Amino acid sequence: MDDKVRVVVADDQRLARMYVDMFVASSSRYELAASLPLAEDALAWCRRNSADLVIMDVVMEQGMNGLAAAAQLKKEMPDVRVILATSMAQPEWMDEAKRAGIESFWYKEYSRLPLLEIMDRTMAGESVYEDEPPQAFLGDMPTSDLTDQQKKLLLHLTQGLPNREIAEKMYVSPLTVKSYLEQLMERTGIHSRTELAVKASKLGLFTGR
Repeated sequence: MDDKVRVVVADDQRLARMYVDMFVASSSRYELAASLPLAEDALAWCRRNSADLVIMDVVMEQGMNGLAAAAQLKKEMPDVRVILATSMAQPEWMDEAKRAGIESFWYKEYSRLPLLEIMDRTMAGESVYEDEPPQAFLGDMPTSDLTDQQKKLLLHLTQGLPNREIAEKMYVSPLTVKSYLEQLMERTGIHSRTELAVKASKLGLFTGR
């Protein structure tokens, strides 16, 4: 047991955390040292205990986001290796992770590599990143095609604002907002403002990570 790699998993989604726990437990090389719901819990645990590898989700509904916690962990404990994980295809997160010295980055649903391979390669001293982030779609529309104006509109939709308030924030008329919304619905194939807001939120387009 002593020669096993001690792994800490941090993810606020219980089922996602259990999925990673299962992968860790399925290998004779790894030992699940802790499975925690918050990024700061993982940081605090590693300050008190011995860990070799931390697998941490980027987006947390509460408290510190995984990227910030992982960056702090690398500053305090540079020998602990980190794999950041996300189901949201945000290219800037991968760039920030590299700058913070985080060893590897795993796109949960999109990765071409199985998690265990990323774990093995990370512990072998490799830094495992996709060549480029996967393409994410809002309905039929690649999120990379969204204009700044459309992103602002979606942000206000996720905040639950009516057209009148959106118009005030975007410095346009309510009729213009209605036209923008109709154009976005046509482009994405999503014909409900509620569904647009929900899907934009799930993609992590406007999260603070």
